[in-house]
Amino acid sequence: MALKNNMAEKEINLSQTGSPLISVIIPAYNAERFVESAVRSVMEQTYTNLEILCCDDCSTDGTLPILQKLAAEDSRIKILRNEANLGVVGTLNRLVSAASGAYIARMDADDINMPDRIARQLSFMQQNMQIDFCGCNAFHINEHGKTIGKTTLPESYDDVKFFLPYYSTFYHPAIFARAEVLKQNVYDKDFLHAEDYELWCRLIFLKGMKGANLKERLLKYRINLQGVSKRNAEKQMESSARIFDRYGIVKKEFLDVHKDLFFAHSEKKSEHCMAYLKEVKKGLSSRKFKYAYTAYEKTLFHFYSAKQWNLFFYMLFSPLGIYSFFKILKRKGGKEK
Repeated sequence: MALKNNMAEKEINLSQTGSPLISVIIPAYNAERFVESAVRSVMEQTYTNLEILCCDDCSTDGTLPILQKLAAEDSRIKILRNEANLGVVGTLNRLVSAASGAYIARMDADDINMPDRIARQLSFMQQNMQIDFCGCNAFHINEHGKTIGKTTLPESYDDVKFFLPYYSTFYHPAIFARAEVLKQNVYDKDFLHAEDYELWCRLIFLKGMKGANLKERLLKYRINLQGVSKRNAEKQMESSARIFDRYGIVKKEFLDVHKDLFFAHSEKKSEHCMAYLKEVKKGLSSRKFKYAYTAYEKTLFHFYSAKQWNLFFYMLFSPLGIYSFFKILKRKGGKEK
């Protein structure tokens, strides 16, 4: 594991601390196809001291009856129902407010937890007291539950912070946080469809908090082509770009080119573009290959699509560039999702 705590007094294990209550929060809206398997994957965790808070956001399908059936089976399940549709941000903030555990774990109504997810994340947080929240790696599954991919996210806080300006370094439904972190830092409705990315940037770049990822894949993350993120991709990119205006995550002179490149996907050129790319190339080349190629691929794909060949070839000629270009060709050929 990349992240280790050398301070003996912080090496706390479960036997010393008992079994703290953990609140698992699950927003649900028209999720009847997947919500039962999602909630059952929480019910069947090896760690059992849980409260499972499910909030139905005025679903018009069979979501609520399914939740009620599960609650009749397991007294740890508590059902909330919004009187009016609040959307995901309002629903999440209500769930965070209602949580009474020492830790809060996120979960979505269409994903599946590995049985030991909660136990492993709790152990990690108790052994790394300097970390405020953590995620984990994941398998990607399709709507039929078939595995179609997997991730290798940055693990250490240093790597998480470095790559956050290039891509979201956490899976939202895999987050496990000390309760006060989320209770004191609510989701911002002004960043709809990028509310999780805004929160990670705010916690790390503004509040100075620390996040990390477990190496293990403890979540099955469902890729739903009809999902909210897919339907609202343009709004998501616009919200993501505004995050950089708010928090000054990259140098001011490179702010516009960074947003155009990684979030707006605009084809306009900037007088600072080459200078910025030199910094990007140097920075990514100094990092672990398995984390850096995702950012490199986004850069290359942008210039490839925009036919900005001088910038494309500048980024291409390096081991990272060649590997990333083959990934682009695979994607273009329809062999990879």
